[in-house]
Amino acid sequence: MVSVVLRLRKRRADGSYPGNCAIGGPLVFSIALLLALGSLAGCGVKRTVSVQVPSRIREAKTATLEDLLSALKTYEERIETLSSANLKVSFTSGKTDSGKLQEYKSAPGYVLLKRPDSLRLNIQNPITKTTIVELSSRGDEFSIWYPRENKYFVGRNSTKEFDLEGTKDSPLFTARPVHILEAILPHMDTVEDPDRRIAIEEDQDANAKYYVISFFETAGQKRLRPIRRVWIERSTLAVVKRQTFASDGSVASIITSSNLAPVDGLLLPLSIRIDRPADGYSLEMQFKSWRMNADIPATAFVLPPPPVAQKVYLKEKTRTENP
Repeated sequence: MVSVVLRLRKRRADGSYPGNCAIGGPLVFSIALLLALGSLAGCGVKRTVSVQVPSRIREAKTATLEDLLSALKTYEERIETLSSANLKVSFTSGKTDSGKLQEYKSAPGYVLLKRPDSLRLNIQNPITKTTIVELSSRGDEFSIWYPRENKYFVGRNSTKEFDLEGTKDSPLFTARPVHILEAILPHMDTVEDPDRRIAIEEDQDANAKYYVISFFETAGQKRLRPIRRVWIERSTLAVVKRQTFASDGSVASIITSSNLAPVDGLLLPLSIRIDRPADGYSLEMQFKSWRMNADIPATAFVLPPPPVAQKVYLKEKTRTENP
């Protein structure tokens, strides 16, 4: 072992030490400490520890941006319809900064989807299997049948905020059908658009490695506006997370996909979570299985109003300027 001797000297009144050594006390102590620690390595203090590398990190694949964009396009081209006859939906309403959230118990149901813009979702009472709420969406128009209030609502997905007294805080009108459609059957941006810009980067956490593709559009000579960001897990090269952005750059949605299962040669998520910070809700869907590209007629996405239901048209709320 290395022996280190520190000779203490009485400090002069001016703060210096007697002797010919120009090195001050703190530096001497640092050198001595390094020598002492280095000597410990030979005494069995230092050791090599084996750690288990997660399989998704160990099996991470390498792909180019062109490969990834082609894979994303393949999903969009190959999936025409999707349906699940057995799903569970959990819903949380409220904004976290308000300090108060409303949680709704998980409920079963079924869902039908068809490109480019059709959705039918039925959520049922877990005990009686009767309809709690049913949503239908085609293009910009949607309808909601709410048996509890015997009301049939009609609105537009593009409406920013609905003006409906007494029900403005209802989760029926924050969770738009188009949000669910985009989470399950996303539409990818056209990379050939001259106003689009694309960037790729790598990311990693304790469990996996990712490619992250960001899509932007030009907003002036030197400015870009974010549109969406896509996380691709590298062991499967499948999308596991997406972010979309509002026109002001704020996060519009965070969509997390997990529990991937093979369906006709593609990996589809059996668990999808939607977080909409500005809209004040989170929606989680658990699917038992998927059926891909079944023949679903257009009439399946028509939700006619029950004869006795009260029909309510959802209008956009007009904002008044402060004087």
